[in-house]
Amino acid sequence: MDDVVRYQELALKYLDSLYSYGRLLTRDDSEAEDLLQETLLRGFRHRATLDPALNPKAWLFKIMRNAHIDRCRGRSARPAEVSLGNGEGPEPGGSEDPQPHLLDPEEILLRRLAIAEVRSAIRRLPPVLREAVELRDIEGLSYREIATVIGRPIGTVMSRLARGRNLLREALQSHHHPIPPERSRGV
Repeated sequence: MDDVVRYQELALKYLDSLYSYGRLLTRDDSEAEDLLQETLLRGFRHRATLDPALNPKAWLFKIMRNAHIDRCRGRSARPAEVSLGNGEGPEPGGSEDPQPHLLDPEEILLRRLAIAEVRSAIRRLPPVLREAVELRDIEGLSYREIATVIGRPIGTVMSRLARGRNLLREALQSHHHPIPPERSRGV
């Protein structure tokens, strides 16, 4: 199998994760699509440099992060654009509920509300903490892989991840309102 076919298979395997990471970096669907295209093109051009010891997903994420940084530097003279959309809705490539047919409608609603609350709390994290949490807890990268992607020591990754998780925990605990007992029994 030649390297072009291997790269195509690799790109397809991580397409959804790359798009999600692009959304994390850009906070805009259209920008994420452009960044994804640029990442795939750069990856294709440099496919021979893929280190077999490195996770290919981490390699592609690093390419995407570097492409994003380059794009931001190129735009530094332009005024910032602000999206007025609420950003709510299902994440690309993600599923609100993996097995909705096993739950009753009330459980599905409660689970969706909880997922929306967690996503909202993640979006409110400072960017460097949000990136660490997303890469570890959503994308499943190891500490070493995240360190490679963001170009920081593993200790920094661990620190950012701990701080991000603590902020998430605090945000979610402060917004938690248990259902009163009479409502939880269906009365």
